[in-house]
Amino acid sequence: MDEPLNAANGSLQKDLIKDEAEPESTVQYGFRSASSQITVAVAQNFLLVALGMSFGMPTVILGALDHKVATNQTRLESPDLIMNDEESSWLGSILFLFHPVGAAISGYLVDSIGRKKVMIIVCFPFFLGWMFLYYAQSVTTIMIGTIAMGIGLGFCEGPIISYLGEVCEPRIRGALTLLTGVSGNMGVLAIFFINALVDWRTTSLISSIIPLLAIVMLLFLPESPTWLISKGRMADAEQSLRWLRGWSKKDKVRVEFDQIVRGIEKSSKDANRNASRNISKIDKIRNELNYFKRPEIIRPFNMLIILFFVTVISAFIPMRPYLVEVFQTFGLPLKSEWVLVLTGVLGITGSLISSLTVNKFGKRPMSLWSTGICFVFTLLLAICAMNLHWPGWIPLTVFCICFWIAGYGILALPWMLMSEIFPIEIRGVACGICAALNSLISFFVTKTYVNTMAWFGLHGTLFLYSFVMGVGFVYMYFYVPETEDRTLQEITDFFSENGSARSFKRPQSIHK
Repeated sequence: MDEPLNAANGSLQKDLIKDEAEPESTVQYGFRSASSQITVAVAQNFLLVALGMSFGMPTVILGALDHKVATNQTRLESPDLIMNDEESSWLGSILFLFHPVGAAISGYLVDSIGRKKVMIIVCFPFFLGWMFLYYAQSVTTIMIGTIAMGIGLGFCEGPIISYLGEVCEPRIRGALTLLTGVSGNMGVLAIFFINALVDWRTTSLISSIIPLLAIVMLLFLPESPTWLISKGRMADAEQSLRWLRGWSKKDKVRVEFDQIVRGIEKSSKDANRNASRNISKIDKIRNELNYFKRPEIIRPFNMLIILFFVTVISAFIPMRPYLVEVFQTFGLPLKSEWVLVLTGVLGITGSLISSLTVNKFGKRPMSLWSTGICFVFTLLLAICAMNLHWPGWIPLTVFCICFWIAGYGILALPWMLMSEIFPIEIRGVACGICAALNSLISFFVTKTYVNTMAWFGLHGTLFLYSFVMGVGFVYMYFYVPETEDRTLQEITDFFSENGSARSFKRPQSIHK
């Protein structure tokens, strides 16, 4: 589940990175302003907790209803809900398939009705999804609930990205971005913990409370001042900005308010200038397609798609909906539900420590050694699968190392890079396309996991995964540059000039 969470959080980070040309407010706000923005982030993060719980849902449902692991009591109580391999493969992967659908709808609504309203609306698919699961009497009903959650997951990205990026000061923006990543993983941990204590239906009922709490919290937040200004609602925008800056006086927010107004006016003039050229839609599309062929776009695009595939495999994304079955196969010494809780804890600590140490170690070294370690321990796990008589604590230890290392290193890499490697003028579109393709990759490999298991067995599947990691390590060594402490222009020039990744290092003066 961590990889999709990094998808959401990485998409958030890509728009929270401040462009070098972005105007900086000269006003020094104090503690009250920071407190207001922290309040906004905490309220918004209830939505991210709901997102994380939805990502953990397939593991919980399949851990109870898949025909390979369902208990006799479950079979007697809910015979119509026991899923065969085909149904399980759809439940485990369908979130990824409908994620782009929600993102496309959200992208339209977030600009037409506002960020706050869309964040409130998105809580309803989550709530309805949990209700469908709680009252489910057929596999079809469970699928409908899962589809609702998948649309909700895609719906989240647009408003969360736009809102937090527009309401936060640059000085506090990075810290609040880190909080969003922790909140998503907290959602995964929360649903695993609840599932360890109660049955899957009760877990669904309890989980439905979180979207309702998110609605209540979001109702008290102001709308984005940037969006309000774009709609000509100047008085409302000023009130919103004053709220977000600790109810500062009008004079204190005037400098920042004027900067936002000038930025929106400039964007509007640029759009009108482009429209006045009377370029036909066909010519416009042709020009955009030709632009995508430029090396500074096509090279990072190809690199990201490869990294997404390697990341999905390295983090065991295809296997995660079936973890209860896998844990039982290995005969782990702990109850499978509590091992899931342990993976949730590892996900939180891995992502947290990664965010705190990435600047010290650099993205390239972290990704290389994390992929190398995952490669070695996945091989060891494949050997364990060939010798299932080994003590259960051995595969348990290997699993813990793989989950933590993947979350700390390789899992976050493509999302961190995505916010840096595309030219500014095409970054939003390129990142959106890459995020959609990542969802499709995740859907494909998760949907075919059952087939891979049928063809190669558990040990063969793990050997296949380790092979992908090994190839990924070699690719990253030769083609993935170090972008830490590099300007956006330097990164663009690297791809444009087809530079050597091994020689593109972080500046020594900064590194020291």
